Amino acid sequence: MNMKAKYIFTAVVLGLGLASCTNYFDSHFMDNGHPAVSDVRTGMSYTLTDDDYKQITVYPENIAKALALDPVDSTGLKELLAIAKEKSFTENASADMYVPALMAEKYPYLDNGTTCDVQYTMREGKSYRVAEFHDAQGFELTQADYETVWQKRGVSYLTPGSMANVPAFLAQRLSNARLGKIALITYNYSEDEPDPSELHDFLPYKLTLSQLLEFPDEDKHEISGYVGQVKSSIYGRFYMVDGDYSIYVYGLTDEDGNKVWKDKGIKQGDAITITGRYTAEGSEPQIVDGVYVSHSTPSAPTRRRALQARKTTQESAIYQLTEEGWVPYTNDQLKVGMALPPKIYEMAGVKAITDPDIILKYLQSAFPYAADKEIYLVAYMGKNGATADEWVVNGTELELTTGYITETMAFELKKDQWVANISTYLQAKFVGEGPGKFTIQHVNLDGLNYIWRYQSLYGMTASAYVSGTNHRVEDWLLSPNIKLKKSVQPQLTFDQAVRYGNTTDNPKWLSVMVTNNFTGDVTTT
Repeated sequence: MNMKAKYIFTAVVLGLGLASCTNYFDSHFMDNGHPAVSDVRTGMSYTLTDDDYKQITVYPENIAKALALDPVDSTGLKELLAIAKEKSFTENASADMYVPALMAEKYPYLDNGTTCDVQYTMREGKSYRVAEFHDAQGFELTQADYETVWQKRGVSYLTPGSMANVPAFLAQRLSNARLGKIALITYNYSEDEPDPSELHDFLPYKLTLSQLLEFPDEDKHEISGYVGQVKSSIYGRFYMVDGDYSIYVYGLTDEDGNKVWKDKGIKQGDAITITGRYTAEGSEPQIVDGVYVSHSTPSAPTRRRALQARKTTQESAIYQLTEEGWVPYTNDQLKVGMALPPKIYEMAGVKAITDPDIILKYLQSAFPYAADKEIYLVAYMGKNGATADEWVVNGTELELTTGYITETMAFELKKDQWVANISTYLQAKFVGEGPGKFTIQHVNLDGLNYIWRYQSLYGMTASAYVSGTNHRVEDWLLSPNIKLKKSVQPQLTFDQAVRYGNTTDNPKWLSVMVTNNFTGDVTTT
């Protein structure tokens, strides 16, 4: 006997005990010998707790549903178990599938016709804009990268003029990138273009000793420095020095392999230029089999000091691969789409951002007058590489978009089974209730301030007739995203009132259009 039967049985006993001569109970509550007492409740509401999300995953009927979705690799079961971990539902593991088992346990004695609005958390994921960054590549430009950008050697920064070469560099550096790929690059930047003396053609690579030791590699280079301690003038073994830097030259000859030391009159302290390849025997950097180029006894060098005096800053930028190639990242839906400045990492004392408050504090200081509903996308280096987050202004406060939203679904007890009422996917009355989540996109206002607007007496209204002139315009009223995953033959109904215009053109000018690939711009969907 279930709990409902027990409850009714008790009521029958009490009723008989209190009855007098007239059988009041029989006349009011009995029908052919069967109890007619019922408990039907409407207007109930319930909010899921953390324990509820865990409980939902252990019901046998829910496990059976999940396994039936994908019996091969148990994807459905994994998604069911994720409900407990994430304390939220998804489209694939949805509330209408798994909440009924919980309702049956919580309300076993309620009768058919009972309704309850259940509030829960839905995990929708980040916006498509943030999703684009899921495989973004982030890196800091190396000396070799600067050389690729410049197609020259000797400069370790970018300038306004060289930024135009970055797309070609990215095409070379990320040659296998897919369309839509995003790159977050960090680089040294100078507003001033380099002196021609700083730039050198490729091969041989002309550079000072200090530059070679800062960025060592085993390519053949043309190196300049000064003759330091001589180990063997016969075999041309000596230390080449440049300020605080030194490298051991193991054997200096001409291009034919002939000893050149005495023939050329090389002396300690001379400025000398040689070619050779860098190596490191043990811990000592060396040039092996160096080839003599020239030497002289010049005045003290000044070029190195000039390079040190150049003022550079470290910057970051976002690029995306489009059909036109690599271009700076943009999105018209954003107020700001930017890379987090490198100075923020330095100020926070981190190389990767794990605390979103660091970004929040930066946005609050950089954009103190952010307006309601504005969206700020910030790309940054996280613990797993390049990524991005969006921040939306709610009133006057910036809030991180987490991808979690609160939803309410109506459930009803029918034929002793709890079922979700999901027949209505979107309902907007407009009149007296505001535009809701509908938005407006202007394509061509023809000089007017607005076309669509909300009026409490009429709902959403549109007109392009001003001061006796009909304007040729294009303006859109956009609904929020409507999920029809569980629908069967969905229907759309709407009411509109039209004044003026003509019967020929109105049907084509005033229309409802549906898309399943909207990315934020009606002109590109």
